[in-house]
Amino acid sequence: MNAEELVKGIEHLVSLPDVCIKINMMADSPLYSAKDIGEVISQDTDLSARLLSLVNSAFYGMRAPVETISRAVTVIGTKGLRNLVLVTSAAEVFTGIPADLVDMTEFWRYSVTTGIIAKALSTQCNVLHGERLFVMGVLHDIGRLVIYLRLPEQSRDVLLITGGDDAILADTEADVFGFTHMDVGAALLKTWKLPESLITVAGTHHEPLNAGDYRLEASLVNIAGLLSQGEMSGEPLDEILDQVRPEVWQATGLDSDKVASVMEEVPARVAEVLDVVLAPNVPTEQRR
Repeated sequence: MNAEELVKGIEHLVSLPDVCIKINMMADSPLYSAKDIGEVISQDTDLSARLLSLVNSAFYGMRAPVETISRAVTVIGTKGLRNLVLVTSAAEVFTGIPADLVDMTEFWRYSVTTGIIAKALSTQCNVLHGERLFVMGVLHDIGRLVIYLRLPEQSRDVLLITGGDDAILADTEADVFGFTHMDVGAALLKTWKLPESLITVAGTHHEPLNAGDYRLEASLVNIAGLLSQGEMSGEPLDEILDQVRPEVWQATGLDSDKVASVMEEVPARVAEVLDVVLAPNVPTEQRR
């Protein structure tokens, strides 16, 4: 079995909600206006409330409240809103994964933290449409969930071998499965018909120099993932930054001072965004 076959065998279990699929299609088509997309979203009251909550959070830093979906579309654009719909929908898809393999709250906390850091780092690199980096960060490790759901016994072997060391995760997965979570993540996002940039970053975030035209984005997600792990474990920032490879620093043009300035605002932003992402699945008292 390869990564594509693994995903194909589970498509019916991890398909995006219909409204998400429709908005994804509309955002890439010149036939639909911002008003059209706003009307589709507005028909889903829960999704509308969650999107408005996110747009009005410190994550976006709006000077005036955004009170309607149509205004949200105007402020952050159709593709920006599409990206937020993807993020708020992704956490709904995965259920039934054995708890001994992954704590889902911690998984999404790590993923959201990675996305927030990646977006913040993108501003230091003058990347346009930084919300793309947020989505790339949130979805970069989603292949892990497919593997846990589809191959739980072999996943236990991988977790035992790696002992939580992500530096050897991809090599161990390749030995045990014949493919990695990066391969699976890219295959899943391809079946979801997401943009090539998201697919490539999911498929190369451990080897960002292999990302071609998206080398910068993959490198930012690579750094953000390390910083997210350190943020959650309490590891000192200088020790985390020592793990970033020189070629990745070079690809981004970042340095330790620029990264340190970004990390100060991360915890508060994570708390707000995580509430929105986990809203359908996890009681509030379990998210903190």
